[in-house]
Amino acid sequence: MNDKPSVDPAFTFAVALAVSLVLWWPTMQNTMRGDLDITDAGIRYFLALALAWAGTYGICSLVAMYASNPRRPAPKPPGVPEAPQRRREDIQDVADITGDSEAA
Repeated sequence: MNDKPSVDPAFTFAVALAVSLVLWWPTMQNTMRGDLDITDAGIRYFLALALAWAGTYGICSLVAMYASNPRRPAPKPPGVPEAPQRRREDIQDVADITGDSEAA
């Protein structure tokens, strides 16, 4: 059995594409106006995609790692008394107040 946390590569890449387009938006506007060369714009998009993918993969891996290790309750130290249990009279009093005959 594989105990490594898994990250869906398609989801990671899809999120990275969306984030890279957001990062690259100002560059695209400058390119469309003619203020920036298309080669420079392509290089900037590649760098935005690489940065977005690395960040997205890192965050997804961290989330998958924590999701694969559920928290277990800490054991009670010896000598600590149990929490008090409900008395039958308490349950009956609640049933009388709420009018719920099934609570008793």
